[in-house]
This record gives sequence, structure tokens and C-alpha cells, in this order.
Amino acid sequence: MCDQQAELLKSFREFLKAAEEGASIPPVDEHDLKALHQLCVERAQRYCGKDGVISIEMTARACSPGANLPAVWLRHRQLRLLYRQGLLAEWQNGAALDDVVFRLAAVTSMNGTQIDSEDFIHRLRAQGSTHTAS
Repeated sequence: MCDQQAELLKSFREFLKAAEEGASIPPVDEHDLKALHQLCVERAQRYCGKDGVISIEMTARACSPGANLPAVWLRHRQLRLLYRQGLLAEWQNGAALDDVVFRLAAVTSMNGTQIDSEDFIHRLRAQGSTHTAS
């Protein structure tokens, strides 16, 4: 493993440990969340049974330069969980999600490493626009 990869992995571990201990999770760019979602969807379609699993390096390539990768990854992980549970069906068109989902997920407060799913869905509904899943 090269030094850059080792440093990236170390920063992820430190970030997650701090988050688990209650550190606040900073907002991220909604476009980074959307790019990561699209990458996961493509990977899941290409590699059946992999559920869009991606590496830290792929995460870095999908995100904009200077992105807080651990924060983007953690927020995306929570978004994927809601997506897999079908809780985002109102804002889903096929595998795509409405932009409002990414916009809200980018800034929503998190309780440690968790998004309050009930509050998140309530806030999405308050935004107005919804789709019915096809």
C-alpha cells in the first residue's frame, strides 16, 4: 500500500472513530453524494451481487477535489441504507434519486454516524416534490 493510500485509510479511521464518539459530521457537496450514488448503482449493475461496493480510491475519484471524503462516504452510507430499505421510493425513479434527496442528505444533522431516518423523510416530504417509484 502506498503512503497516500495509507494516509487516506488512516484519516478515514480517525474520522469514523471521532464520529462514533459524537463528533459532528460536516456538510458536504450534494454533487459528491450524487456522484457516489451513481457510481454505486453502476457497480451494482455491472457486478451482480456486489450491491455497489466501492473502494476508498474510487470514492476519491468520484468526488470533487478537496472533498471531505470520510464525511461524504459516511453520509452516502446512510443514504444507501435508506435507499436499500425502500424509504426513498417517493423520490426514486428507477435507480435514480431526486436532487432534493442529495441536497438534504448533504446538510442534514447526524447523530454520531446515523441520520435520523424519520426526521430525514419528514424533511424530504416538507420539501414538496416526490415521485412514485416505477
